[in-house]
Amino acid sequence: MKKKILSLLVVFLFVFGFVACEKTTTTTTKQTSQTEPTTTTVEDLAPVLSGVEDRSVVQDSEVDVLEGITASDDIDGDLTESITYESDFDVTTVGEYTVTVSVTDSKENTSTDSFVITVTERELTDEEKVTLDLQSISISYPDLKLPKWGSNGSVFFWGSSDPKVVTNEGYVINPTVGSDPAVVTLTVTASKGGYQATKDFQVTILPNPEVEVTSHVTLPFEGTSEEYVVASQDEVDVFYVDGGSVPYIDVQTYLNMIDGAIESEMLQYSYPDSDLLRIEYTYTYTDIDGVTEITDTYWAQINFTENTFTVSNFDFFAGYQGSTEGTDFSDGLNYVDQDYVEGQEVVIPLGDYNMDLVIYEEEGVTYYLMPLHVTNRLFAGDVYYDVYYNGDKLWGLDTFVVSGMDDAGEALVKSVISSSLNAEDAPFDMRLATYHYLAFVMDYFYGLKPDKGYDTFYDRIYASAKTIIEGTDNRRYTQIFTMAYGMDDLHTSYAFDGYWNNPVIPTTYIDDLGPSGQAFYDYLANIRTSLTTKFGTDQAGDINIPKFTLLDNDTIAVIHITGFVKDDIADVDTARDFKEALDSLPATVEDVIIDLSYNTGGNIGTVMRMFGYMTEEQYMYHSQNPADGSTVTYYIESDYVAYDYNWYVLTSGVTFSAANMFASMAKELGIPILGQQSSGGACSIGLVINPDGSAIMISTNNVLSTRSGDEVNGYTYTSVESGVPVDYQMSDVTSDNELVNIITQIRTQVTE
Repeated sequence: MKKKILSLLVVFLFVFGFVACEKTTTTTTKQTSQTEPTTTTVEDLAPVLSGVEDRSVVQDSEVDVLEGITASDDIDGDLTESITYESDFDVTTVGEYTVTVSVTDSKENTSTDSFVITVTERELTDEEKVTLDLQSISISYPDLKLPKWGSNGSVFFWGSSDPKVVTNEGYVINPTVGSDPAVVTLTVTASKGGYQATKDFQVTILPNPEVEVTSHVTLPFEGTSEEYVVASQDEVDVFYVDGGSVPYIDVQTYLNMIDGAIESEMLQYSYPDSDLLRIEYTYTYTDIDGVTEITDTYWAQINFTENTFTVSNFDFFAGYQGSTEGTDFSDGLNYVDQDYVEGQEVVIPLGDYNMDLVIYEEEGVTYYLMPLHVTNRLFAGDVYYDVYYNGDKLWGLDTFVVSGMDDAGEALVKSVISSSLNAEDAPFDMRLATYHYLAFVMDYFYGLKPDKGYDTFYDRIYASAKTIIEGTDNRRYTQIFTMAYGMDDLHTSYAFDGYWNNPVIPTTYIDDLGPSGQAFYDYLANIRTSLTTKFGTDQAGDINIPKFTLLDNDTIAVIHITGFVKDDIADVDTARDFKEALDSLPATVEDVIIDLSYNTGGNIGTVMRMFGYMTEEQYMYHSQNPADGSTVTYYIESDYVAYDYNWYVLTSGVTFSAANMFASMAKELGIPILGQQSSGGACSIGLVINPDGSAIMISTNNVLSTRSGDEVNGYTYTSVESGVPVDYQMSDVTSDNELVNIITQIRTQVTE
């Protein structure tokens, strides 16, 4: 048995030695005296790597690349701490990364292996998404673009420190010519889920540059007014700047051109300095006493460097007005006294509205140039005369022909807006000028500015800047249309489109109006329905409203006045018709009610003449001008003989404008007001022709008012824009029974 075991051992050692490494180990075994010492070889293996497996990790998490990987060696034992790896692994970036690991034992035996780490996207918190999105925003001027959202889903809301220069949407309106660059802070608020954060950016916006004259043409001028005789001309000098389309005209050329609408020979021109033009005139008139002659001096000064227009007060614009033809609006009236507070000097910073005035010399002639639309507004607006430019021609227009818009007026408008440019798009400079001009007019010539509560109209219009300046012509017209009716003032409306891109005279619907306007027309429709039921209609569909109605056994007469008209040409005169009605009343009449419940206004002169048939007392007319602070009260007497009746005035929510003023003057005379509060309307109307040829009607600076106070403590003038409160309320202004009951009540109070 011993021999067999030994042989097996020899075989085993032989096989083992065959696969062993070069390293050998000598082992001494104690034998019996008959056995010799032997040498055996032990194999030295490479380290073994364990746990090398592909795995996934979440982006931005804490990762131990060698986690779970171990190494062992048959001789050195545990070599885990000796493991090294190579990889471009980046836990912040989603992707697959190969990792190669290796370990070497003490005898330089090396083992390697590899695996893949997959970095999966981590769901960011709302705060992290907002932070990343804010960091990614970069804005610059002039290519200013404000993103609306970030790549991580944040929603951006922008705000501007000066939205009149850079709107909240990022639209840039360059500062006006001559001004300093504007530094605007744009604040973005990023929102995601329940988290918000903000970031500020500053941009510097350069002003518009000064203009230079680049061309000079002549255009024909045609006067169309029948009230003013203004001669047509074959050639009028017109200039253009910077290769643009906005016409400029020499101031004196313009004033001479509209002679007839104004008395241009009154005007004296001087040049106090090289960049100043002064226009001055004296106005001599007989005082109200009919004896004393008074001479007033008015002046305006234009600074062509500072782009300012300074006027002694706004009376300057009316004192040189020409005489009208055919119509005497004050027939039979005597102005016996007046209380007048003179207006203050006013400086209009035209440059603030991007209007650059130019002194230009050509062939030895010096021209003092202003944009035509500005010259027209300043020198003719209060005269109720306008010059219309359509690219081919200049037209002289009577404001009242345009505002009336009868068939003749509509035909005239269609003529003036017909142009070779009808199929063209308005150039940028024309659109930009229109934007600034609207703000200028509404700041200095809109009489209800104090009532509407804005400091500058830019505050109301800047949100529409991109549409007006960059939009199509039709969108611009629509925006101006919306702006006009958005004033919610029945005296302010859109008249017609400009001469660009197929112009039209648009139709206005009740839904286009503001709340007050809609209420007015709803009221008008209701009263019309009631009057139709009461009086019936003729074949043309017009209500058969009689001149007067007799009530209460013919002791009460209701004289129906549906409008105040004075038109010598058409032989229409409300004051004369009023007298004829009074002459037709039976002797039984004691009380006369002047029914203005269906009267939407008309001519102020007619209103004043009617009072001559109602009182022998002086009556007063009050107005104010908010632009220069002037106020005036006229004390009026009439040549007419007053009728001896107990007078009343019936008003409603339709009683507007001149009818509203009638109610105000009657109340001041102590005449009771019956019915429902009038709808208001305090201002005269004026036409505004924009640079692009579109036109609007506005409430002017002649604001009809009431007056309180006394001569010692001073007077306060209050606009009648809000209407006249009634003394006796009625639920139905068309009800004869209610009228009779009120008059009976008043008679009873008098007898008691």
